[in-house]
Amino acid sequence: MKIALVHRRFTTNGGTERYLVGLARFLVRVGHEPTVLCNEVREDLRAEPGVRFVHLPMWRPAKALSLAWSVRRALAAERFDAVLGLGRHLGHSVYRAGGGSHADYLRRTHPIRRWLSPGDWIDLALDRAAVRSATLCIANSELGARGLRDDYGARRVEVVYNGVDLARFRPDPEVRAEVRADLGVQGKVAVFLGNGFVRKGLDVAIAALPSDWALWVIGGDSPVPAPARVRFLGAQRQPERFLQAADAMILPTRYDPFANACFEAMACGVPALTTSANGAAEVLPEPWMICDDVAAFSAAFARVTPELGERCRAVAEAFPPERSYRRALELLVETAR
Repeated sequence: MKIALVHRRFTTNGGTERYLVGLARFLVRVGHEPTVLCNEVREDLRAEPGVRFVHLPMWRPAKALSLAWSVRRALAAERFDAVLGLGRHLGHSVYRAGGGSHADYLRRTHPIRRWLSPGDWIDLALDRAAVRSATLCIANSELGARGLRDDYGARRVEVVYNGVDLARFRPDPEVRAEVRADLGVQGKVAVFLGNGFVRKGLDVAIAALPSDWALWVIGGDSPVPAPARVRFLGAQRQPERFLQAADAMILPTRYDPFANACFEAMACGVPALTTSANGAAEVLPEPWMICDDVAAFSAAFARVTPELGERCRAVAEAFPPERSYRRALELLVETAR
């Protein structure tokens, strides 16, 4: 089949972008012809075998609107058997809403943001249009699916959980010892992993941290005032090394349709503690790992064990990336028929 994949960027920086690259490679591997419609292609990915690219012009300052217009124009110029949109555009048969409902995101983060920008209003309109124009939507959690149904009246939503690279994210005792020695840590360590410290709940993570635990904060935001046992390590190209060296992960996010970082921690054999506002909570092996306040997170740390880490790894092993890609392909074939 000739399948169009539509997104702003073809790169591996970001969860949706990594999904796009992995899906394109999977489609080539199983004998299909993917065409990626995008505005930006990372230089080392331009010669991706079997993948054809169509450039989408985008103009400032109306980037979102101009990109949506470029998508409609490109799709009108060529016939495809199926079109998968991974961003807020029109013209797709299937829309993968990896960010969930933008209305739900704004509602949950409103106490922090306090106002909506013009860009938010545009994103809301495009989000609604993208959902309503699709034959079906793919959500990466039940949390995300509820938002699409409740906020936009989505006709049909299929939940397809994300996959995780089980070869890259895996337990590694040697790396654990090496990283802990390099950072001079002997006791228990938790990792906070994510950009957008306010939305991801870093304030809660710091407040909940037991006195006998250290915290490594990995992400590109600026450091905030914190105790000495909280170390800001910045953005990391190999976050798996720090996950492999940790005893737990904490992500008190205020909204995440599905935080890939939780799956990555679990694949490394590290228990992930998060909130009910994270779709990844739906795959955690124990209900007490879902915490919605400082006290619950503090209590959960005391229940973290190596055996729980082994159970987390077993859960992750049931979700290789190919499982997600194959189900997406099945839905594309269905819409094509």
